[in-house]
Amino acid sequence: MLARALILCTLSLLAACAAALPGYTPPSFKDNRALKAKESGDMDAEGTYHLSKQERSTDCRHIKGAMMVTINRLRHKAKEVGTSSFAVGANKLATPFWGGSGKGLDREAEYQRDRARLEAYNRHLADKSCQTVDIEAELKKPPDS
Repeated sequence: MLARALILCTLSLLAACAAALPGYTPPSFKDNRALKAKESGDMDAEGTYHLSKQERSTDCRHIKGAMMVTINRLRHKAKEVGTSSFAVGANKLATPFWGGSGKGLDREAEYQRDRARLEAYNRHLADKSCQTVDIEAELKKPPDS
């Protein structure tokens, strides 16, 4: 008797699940906008960051979130292990032959780019009449462990 009741309950549950979403097909994997890479702006020779079209169209909440992620990464900069000169030299030697990127090898240049991007984002927030971020105060806070 218990086995029949269990089978009946299981079949009823499966029928209810099947009837809940008739004709449902999940969206295509290729159409997912969240998986597309974000465009990055450019830095000029004076060290000013210029936002890309995609960054300019981003809303205040997402800009502020991107700023907080960058600030958190910059807070941990002192704890990072630097790239050895041997690794930098090996990369510079191998790149012309095998291709690749030197991005990330010059940590000071990456830091300057991140700072310039934060300043540009802050200007963009002010232009949109959104609340800006006190970058210096945020950077002085101790890093989250």
